[in-house]
Amino acid sequence: MQFIKNTAKSYLFFLIITSISSIIYTSIIYFSNTQISTNTLNIISFFASVVIFFILGIYISHIFKEKGLMNSFMISLILLLLILLLKIITKSFSVSWIIKSISCLLASSIGGIIGINFKRKKTI
Repeated sequence: MQFIKNTAKSYLFFLIITSISSIIYTSIIYFSNTQISTNTLNIISFFASVVIFFILGIYISHIFKEKGLMNSFMISLILLLLILLLKIITKSFSVSWIIKSISCLLASSIGGIIGINFKRKKTI
């Protein structure tokens, strides 16, 4: 039961951080007067998703408090499989998405390893 609760917290955290970063990203593009090419948008999107998954890995290992690599990898893999399902349904699947997904899994795993080593506050 605790695993399901922690997994739900992880997905909720992912949705919140993705929403916040999307709002910031959209606001910058909307309010800037410069023209941004599609290639630049793809590069920014790639780095933003890798950073989000890295932060997600840290958060996952922090709430599970053990097996940071395995937990962050599994939860991120499930999340990416759900996104893959949506991409197949909407017929927007591409090879570049696979590279992006592998990078996100790697970033999440590294975040899980780093997050497990953060010191936690001890309650007395």
